[in-house]
Amino acid sequence: MKRHLFIMGILFLFVAACGNQDEITDPHFMWRGNKYITTYEPIEDKQVSEQMGVIKAEVEAPIDENGEATGLPEGTLLFKIDDQIENPVDVLAYQIGNRFYIARKLVVHH
Repeated sequence: MKRHLFIMGILFLFVAACGNQDEITDPHFMWRGNKYITTYEPIEDKQVSEQMGVIKAEVEAPIDENGEATGLPEGTLLFKIDDQIENPVDVLAYQIGNRFYIARKLVVHH
């Protein structure tokens, strides 16, 4: 019986974690029709290439338009990353202060 409850609990947590992307609590933003989540993975300045855009508005979730963000301030700059192995639209850099961090595209499975 305990094993069944444990398995049910794990399944419940899995379903909750895979739920609606509008319930994301970490800072995230929309750029060119894709949602990106901040990772706070640092990236060296020399890996950052041209500026792609800027966060236009910090809003309450859900975000619906390009340039909107939750948890990132208006004016946050977005950049391409040089020499990346992954698809260029899957990973972007963003700047906070004098540091750059990685944001990864959210993939939604339907």
